[in-house]
Amino acid sequence: MTGTTPSRFLRLVLRADAFTTSTPGTITLIVALLTLLFTDTAAGLGAAAVLFAAWVAVGWTGRRYERLSGRSRAAGDR
Repeated sequence: MTGTTPSRFLRLVLRADAFTTSTPGTITLIVALLTLLFTDTAAGLGAAAVLFAAWVAVGWTGRRYERLSGRSRAAGDR
């Protein structure tokens, strides 16, 4: 990857990845997913599916950026 800075959207996705890979972020997402699943409505199930897909996409993008840029998380961020 070149030495250019990431776009605004990519910076937003990377910030979301940093939040979702932290312990409070993971707990928040799990609670939100379970809450949506236990609403037992089609809208809740759909929202949970969309949230989970976004979580996976953000994580995948963050890992790919790390691999391509040669940057890795600091030990405190794991």
